[in-house]
Amino acid sequence: MQSYHIHIRGMVQGVGFRPFVCRVARAMDINGWISNASDGVHIECTGTESTTNEFYHHILQHSPKLAVITSYDIKEIPIRIFQGFSILQEDIAQEPDLLLTPDIALCADCRKEIHESTDRRHQYAFTTCLQCGPRYSIIQSLPYERVNTTMAPFSMCRDCNDEYNDIQGRRHYSQTNSCPACAIQMELTGFQLEQEQIIAKAAQLLLQGKILAVKGIGGYLLICDATNAEVINTLRLRKNRPAKPFAVLFPSLDMAKLDANIRPIEEKALLSRYAPIVLCAINKRGPLETTVEYIAPGLEKLGVLLPYTPLLELISTSVGIPLIATSGNISGSPIIFKDEEATQHLGEIADHVLLYNREIVTPQDDSVVQYTEQEQLIILRRARGLAPSYVPMLFPDNGTYLAMGAELKSAFAIRQKNNLYVSQYLGNQYSMESQEAYKETLEHFHHMLQLKPKEVIIDAHPNYQVSALGREWSERSGARLLEVQHHHAHIAAVLAEHKLLDSSEPILGFAWDGTGYGDDGQIWGSETFVYTAGRMERVAHLKYFPQLLGDKMSREPRLSALSLLHHFSEYHHHIARHFTTNEWNLYQRLLNQETPVKTSSMGRFLDALACILGITTHNSYEGEAAMQLEALAISEKHRTKYSYPLPLVNGVLDWELMLDQFMHDVQLARSRGWIALKIFNALADAIIEISDQQNISQLAFSGGVFQNAFLVNIIQEKCKGKKKLYFHKLLSPNDECIGVGQLALSLLREKYPDHQSIHNHVFSHTR
Repeated sequence: MQSYHIHIRGMVQGVGFRPFVCRVARAMDINGWISNASDGVHIECTGTESTTNEFYHHILQHSPKLAVITSYDIKEIPIRIFQGFSILQEDIAQEPDLLLTPDIALCADCRKEIHESTDRRHQYAFTTCLQCGPRYSIIQSLPYERVNTTMAPFSMCRDCNDEYNDIQGRRHYSQTNSCPACAIQMELTGFQLEQEQIIAKAAQLLLQGKILAVKGIGGYLLICDATNAEVINTLRLRKNRPAKPFAVLFPSLDMAKLDANIRPIEEKALLSRYAPIVLCAINKRGPLETTVEYIAPGLEKLGVLLPYTPLLELISTSVGIPLIATSGNISGSPIIFKDEEATQHLGEIADHVLLYNREIVTPQDDSVVQYTEQEQLIILRRARGLAPSYVPMLFPDNGTYLAMGAELKSAFAIRQKNNLYVSQYLGNQYSMESQEAYKETLEHFHHMLQLKPKEVIIDAHPNYQVSALGREWSERSGARLLEVQHHHAHIAAVLAEHKLLDSSEPILGFAWDGTGYGDDGQIWGSETFVYTAGRMERVAHLKYFPQLLGDKMSREPRLSALSLLHHFSEYHHHIARHFTTNEWNLYQRLLNQETPVKTSSMGRFLDALACILGITTHNSYEGEAAMQLEALAISEKHRTKYSYPLPLVNGVLDWELMLDQFMHDVQLARSRGWIALKIFNALADAIIEISDQQNISQLAFSGGVFQNAFLVNIIQEKCKGKKKLYFHKLLSPNDECIGVGQLALSLLREKYPDHQSIHNHVFSHTR
């Protein structure tokens, strides 16, 4: 007989790993113990060498389906005598080295229980097991034990405790276990109700046309009847959200299929453990036919959501109709997750608030995804169910690095030991509330992981709030500070995802988005780089045009149109009506001056064309003009392969000829959908033209423009069999990926110290 110590790292807490190992050990007559620790799970056991090796390899090869093992080792220790095999709950003090388990959507077994009239959890809104329930949103410190979560105040009743200790049960050592006898307590504001009356009352209110704020896993949702146009408009008015699309919560997949054309790949995502909002093609003759234009104005896709918590499941099935489900926040602010703030602020939007007394530690919005016709996944928002861990690790273990990410669609990234963490979507950092939410989330990671970064990496933009916070972290921790150009980070992120950072074959990287501070002091946004093993060189971009009034230009497509048409006075009459006389005169004076800042932004270019087409003059939500342009192209019945010319001259995509032909089509009153198709064809053709001129067939794509599934699909179709394409896999192409790109560039700087293209262009400043 010999004794051994086994150490397993990764996502091994909150996934049923200890109960699994305990069952295997007892079946194989292995004596010892297993314990969660801040660096994974530790096992000590005694047995013969052959039996222990069999045990060791079995738990590695047959681990729970939610587990992710990143590293493991076994070593012999002095002989110890154990009685049986047990689970210990004493933390073995270790430096944190652990992947954080995301929140997991309601599983089929728990869903069945809450609908089974004879089950003791019938209609219980907080039913969970080892395979589902909150994890990341409720953890306060490591390791993952009930005492370290917001479940700590809730003592289990005798029946729950028996389940907790039943080695063969689904709730053996389930840290979120509870039932009606030891229940998490709900409250519906405005009413004095028994617990069993609350959901029925909530359903009644929804059917009466009321708006409810309902506490979810990561924050509050605003919900109302999706078949009632009047209440949808009331919600828009109260939330100051005039046109941004709402997601729809359906009681079942079958009901969702009546209003959306859901493909198998989309169905799989909806039923997955992260249960995101999935954008699916609208069936305009479904039950929501009369309200879909109020739900997703001017769009061809519907955000479909299925109940991912027992509470949402019970409300949704009790109502029996589709419900609007949107983040519970004040427009422009992060999701509200604290009860007192919900009753104070959401009470101005919702008629009633449904809350419960289990606290949320880390707020999160719902994740949002879509798929191209070629089934390419595009993550639009990486949050609940996907954040914060990233697997597999993309970088070597050589210290702790903190990357602050970007200002818009913020998400920070951390590499520590053999783990990569990418925070959930933290929103745009315009408001104090968003900035505080970012700081609080980062401090939470600092507390859990005991962060001691040797390097803090920030965006080179001089006015980013997250960069200013990064400078503070650098000063506070003594860490080296690095500044990184925005679009280099985009390309580095997608290359890192595909493990191409060491590629000796050249790769052409396209970073197309709305804005990023360029190396030349201009506003970049349509950049193409040649990348080879640490070298990155800008080789193409859209011809510059004037940047008007900073961020105001991104909110008002009319300004982009005015800038683009500045030297085309014969077309001014197409947009003059969008300005008052005073505005027109003021902006003309600004344009006639020597404009200090210019832009190559593809996002602003598309905004300009959308405005000229009459789509919108002001974006009521980010990306509205581009989304409406995409919807027009999707709706066009006569698919054309024609495109506008966008010639590449000395590395510059000259849009003037394209603009001239575009305006010709506008003046001929061509179909707007047909024109939109030609625009996207032109962009795809430009990508091929650049790659042909560079004689490079490996193409990588990042940036918010490539959130456009229609454009991505055209690129895939035109390049099929000719080019090798790399798109993001587990990160969003928008600025949520910037933190990972910053980490990648930091690694490249260390790995290729002599590459001047990295030092002179990627890093503008070190300290």
